[in-house]
Amino acid sequence: MIGTASAQKAAMKTEETKVTLKPGEGAEVKLDMKKGAKANFTWTVEGGVVNFDMHADGAGQQSTSYEKGRAAPSQEGVLEAAFDGKHGWFWRNRGKADVIVTLKVNGDFAAMKRVM
Repeated sequence: MIGTASAQKAAMKTEETKVTLKPGEGAEVKLDMKKGAKANFTWTVEGGVVNFDMHADGAGQQSTSYEKGRAAPSQEGVLEAAFDGKHGWFWRNRGKADVIVTLKVNGDFAAMKRVM
């Protein structure tokens, strides 16, 4: 069991990214995760609010939506991967000024990538 604990400890990562969105613009950030993996997250918006969709895509046609929201200034929680794949957030700025979304993640994921 010591090997298992070491493998789990090695998988824990911490990352942060900032995304600037102009009015009407959207962006997506995804984590590469295995089924059952968990990542603590928090994101905040500076300069306004955003619409969001926390969702995932896997092999073939596999997909799920975890949560959606409108005019949200922030969100925090634990993302638990429903299946192997890419899990994360899409944000859209429906306001009239630029906003900055700051995402902080800590947990069991292979990589964090901006998709669009």
